[in-house]
Amino acid sequence: MSRFIPENNRYERIWILAKYDFKSRYYYNYLGVIWALIKPFFEFLVYYVVFTYFFPGAIENFALYLFLGLILWYFFLEGTNKGINILQQKRYLLENIPFNRGDLLISTTFSAFMAFMFNMVVYLLLSLSLGVIPFHSSIVYFPFLMTIYFLLVMGFGMILATISIHFKDIQHLWDMFMLAGLWLTPILYDKQMIIDNLPALIYINPVSGLIINVREVLLYGNDPDFQLLGFNIIYTIVIFAIGFFVFKSYSHKAAEKL
Repeated sequence: MSRFIPENNRYERIWILAKYDFKSRYYYNYLGVIWALIKPFFEFLVYYVVFTYFFPGAIENFALYLFLGLILWYFFLEGTNKGINILQQKRYLLENIPFNRGDLLISTTFSAFMAFMFNMVVYLLLSLSLGVIPFHSSIVYFPFLMTIYFLLVMGFGMILATISIHFKDIQHLWDMFMLAGLWLTPILYDKQMIIDNLPALIYINPVSGLIINVREVLLYGNDPDFQLLGFNIIYTIVIFAIGFFVFKSYSHKAAEKL
């Protein structure tokens, strides 16, 4: 892909940083990036065996339901965690060469997105093998939903990266928040459980609506819930705008504080 990007520009730098960050996690492994396919495939097999033979649930194709929810959640988790530490990890770049700090956030979010897309390849192949056809007319909504999700993750990443300059404990607080978020998002259970008990939570949690809508589009072949989608668009615009403002205003202090 890099051969299609003009040399010596910011897009090339973003792509190289994202590609390096993605490959570095497999650098010392014999199979390299093939592990990005093997690991989610093995993970799905575990879910399939457990929830088909030991704990059969009421949700149809529960293994696929769970797997799709988890890989979407992992994208949010990885993207935001990388955002917290990006300024410290790439401090040498900021100190030694002229570099747009925002490009670091774009590259690290894109690196997490690359891992998500490898997981999506596994999901699509497994869906086809199980006779669950993921290619409905509603799939046209998928790129739009993922664009919103990408900007949401990046918005949170910019906010967290800025906070981490002044408050190092944010990583521990965010870890606890993510643990609570896992259980307050319909990933491990049916969304109807939240709708019946805490219906407002579906709209308060910006990740819930996106996971629900991606499942509707890919797993069930339905159009997204446009009311939820509207909330998600508003959340994304607000969070990204706040993140952009605080990151642009205060991230230049990273070299002094870190």
